[in-house]
Amino acid sequence: MNRQTLTKVLMTTSFIVCMTMKSDAQQINASHLFGNHSYCGHVIDLISQHGVNNTFHRGSTFHSSPFGHVLIPSGEIGDLQIVEVHQHEPLDSACGPTFAIVIQNQSTRRVCGFHVSAVAVFGHICPTSPNVTVKTDKIEAGESLEVLVTLPIEALAMGNRNGQVIGFQRLVVAIDSFDELMESDEANNLKAFDAASIPVVSVSVSTTVESESVSTIQSDSVQNVQPLAENLVPQSEVPQIDSLPNGQNESPNSQPDVDSLRSAIKMLDTSNAMGDVAAASGI
Repeated sequence: MNRQTLTKVLMTTSFIVCMTMKSDAQQINASHLFGNHSYCGHVIDLISQHGVNNTFHRGSTFHSSPFGHVLIPSGEIGDLQIVEVHQHEPLDSACGPTFAIVIQNQSTRRVCGFHVSAVAVFGHICPTSPNVTVKTDKIEAGESLEVLVTLPIEALAMGNRNGQVIGFQRLVVAIDSFDELMESDEANNLKAFDAASIPVVSVSVSTTVESESVSTIQSDSVQNVQPLAENLVPQSEVPQIDSLPNGQNESPNSQPDVDSLRSAIKMLDTSNAMGDVAAASGI
């Protein structure tokens, strides 16, 4: 009986230990194997449908809804368009390249919550190419919006040529990349650029503007302090010398000579004493 109980206890303990232990294989997912946490299959689907650097205008179209198909006039259908793409000058070598994508809303309504994707391509595009997807907040009717996207640092090291690391060769930009909006021209949502043809814009101008503003504030403060200091200094009033009577010029700070007065008093006393002695001898 005791042997059976001991066997059950050992089996239960072993089962609990096996259940609590985690295998290292369960902590590895597909992103660790492919080396990329995002995929660009949705961009590849758009390229298969519309190609790149194309345009397609349609006068009217049907839109499917839960209540059936609805005919929407062409004037009511808006369109998003890629206006310009430029690259920011790299500031940190540990980060990937940053691109500014200018998008224009050619419609009469506000557009909210669409996605913008950028894919770095070396050779042919594949689902695991370095890519990034961001979601915009909103863009007003008839206005333009600049969206910043930063590619992974793997985009700078995608090939090897005679021992030299080579970055991406082409950049593919897709707006409304998940094809959620109904537009009059779906084909102009995809643009492909050669990496060497994308202009690089410096972003260090803001530092210069800040230093100029500080120097301007300091100069203004100095100019404002000087007249205040002059007003606080009292001006001493100098008495006019010509206003004294009888043409006597006296200094307000002049003091009598005490020693001269004392000697004059002694001389007077001596002369008075000698006069008294002479008068006494004459009697």
